[in-house]
Amino acid sequence: GGEVGRLCALALNAYLTMMLDSGTLHCDPHPGNMLATPDGRLCILDWGLVLRVNEELQYSLVDYISHLITQDVGAIPGDLVALGFVSAGGGGEG
Repeated sequence: GGEVGRLCALALNAYLTMMLDSGTLHCDPHPGNMLATPDGRLCILDWGLVLRVNEELQYSLVDYISHLITQDVGAIPGDLVALGFVSAGGGGEG
């Protein structure tokens, strides 16, 4: 319920702050790499997979996340192109 939602919001805020303030991104976010401390803080574990994020990629990731959160499904294909996950034009094979 409420505690899980609060921790998810805290994690999203922590990851965005990490990326935008330092240009660093922890690339293995899953429940096994996150702990809730007794005083309600978030502890991120296992820093073995970290990426330096340039400013262009930072903006692309923020756009993508904002489109996911606002459910702007029309913008998401362009985000995936900007992030390099798919090519522009995206014609299917077959």
